[in-house]
Amino acid sequence: MEPGPASWAGIGGQCPPTESAVPALERLLTIATADQGDAVTLTDTILGELTTAGLSPEKIISQVYDGASLMSGKHGGVQKLLQQKLDREIPYVHCYNHQLHLVVIHALAVEKAVTDFFSVCNMLYKFCRKPTVAILYKGETLKRLLDQRWTGHFATVSVILKSFDDLSTLLREITCNRAFGVDLRIEATGLLQSMSEPSFKFIAEMVHKILAYLDPPNKMLQSEDMDLLTGLQLVCSACTCLENIRTETEFQAILAHCDSVTKRPSKRKRSQNTAFADYVVEDISTHVDTNEETELRRIFYSCIDSVCGEMKDRFGKNNCQLMEALKALDPVQGTFLDVSKVKPLLDLTKTPALDSEFEVACNFLRAQMEESSPPDGEKWTMKQILKQFHRPLETMPTVLTAFKHGLTFGASTASCENSFSTLKNVFTEHRQSMLHQRKANLIHLAFEKDLTRKFRDEWKDMVLRRFHTIHRRRLPLY
Repeated sequence: MEPGPASWAGIGGQCPPTESAVPALERLLTIATADQGDAVTLTDTILGELTTAGLSPEKIISQVYDGASLMSGKHGGVQKLLQQKLDREIPYVHCYNHQLHLVVIHALAVEKAVTDFFSVCNMLYKFCRKPTVAILYKGETLKRLLDQRWTGHFATVSVILKSFDDLSTLLREITCNRAFGVDLRIEATGLLQSMSEPSFKFIAEMVHKILAYLDPPNKMLQSEDMDLLTGLQLVCSACTCLENIRTETEFQAILAHCDSVTKRPSKRKRSQNTAFADYVVEDISTHVDTNEETELRRIFYSCIDSVCGEMKDRFGKNNCQLMEALKALDPVQGTFLDVSKVKPLLDLTKTPALDSEFEVACNFLRAQMEESSPPDGEKWTMKQILKQFHRPLETMPTVLTAFKHGLTFGASTASCENSFSTLKNVFTEHRQSMLHQRKANLIHLAFEKDLTRKFRDEWKDMVLRRFHTIHRRRLPLY
């Protein structure tokens, strides 16, 4: 579930895989409204919509929200109230996409130089949107920084690096041309001075490299079939890659890209005061010039350490017992199908863990994985095992249930949030008078495109028959 504009809420669910539907897919259940925005009302709305849709709340095994206290509060949040109403434990997962955004925002804000860099980027975006400037600008369109999503930072830095020469040329032309107003020329001069700083191009290259490693996990976490274990593995892989670039070689490689930037004129070397020649000087309280390369090196290591530290801190606070259970379902782990590890996962739905079934399944699957490989040639995963050995696992229902639980755990609220983008496309100026139910139905049809397409072929006959039986029709459809 994800709160939306004007007391709207998108409620999505991840359906467990079945024989005909592997892997698990996330679906938008409904677009609901609430008279009030408090946690109690939202909790009742969730339970009411699930019951209306014919789904039992007793089947809920996890809940994924953003980090707002209204949803994630440990005492009065929706996640806590839902557990109290159902009188059982339902693990709460903080949306991984939202956590990645917080990692970038908090980690990069540690360095004042990086904060100033993004301030200049924002000023460049506003400057190039002015009509008199937009006519002259020939580079790629600058992107707006988004407070809600760090992808705006990545897009902004990418465009600035690609259009760095075009931006510099534009600012020089405006600075030297008196046909433009004084205010515009002064602003262009200041922006050109900021872009000519050696640190500007370096920080742009550094930030782009860091965010490039976080972009693939961010995109993959938005897929409908993403599970919690795979999401955690993606984030950990990105963190490992960032730790691997924390080397002097990588620093020098980034620094080499900044050679074309105009260097600041060298300052006169400071000399020691001759008045102190006859004294033993222990300390002199004066300004000490910091070498430019030394300062850039400090910023480089500091930013990488901050991002990696934030990632380990945020993604390391998961329910350890639950994560151990999910890892025990991963074929590459040494604890694969260890019944003592998987038991907490089965306890969420009060499913008994039978030692005999897990022991037989473990020996069978290990033998099969040694003799064969997945159809796509990659390594074995939970999805591959469930897809390849679904028939044999049906004879071991508790093991099959454990695999289904593992694939049903969500990691992101991206699908629910995407429904709000669909709302903007559906809610045009000609549809202002629609009631909520019709509006919600249109959004559902527009969002679930793969299901909507089936109305044209395989579901067409069924839909026409149901429509025909609702009321008497003048024209017989059948």
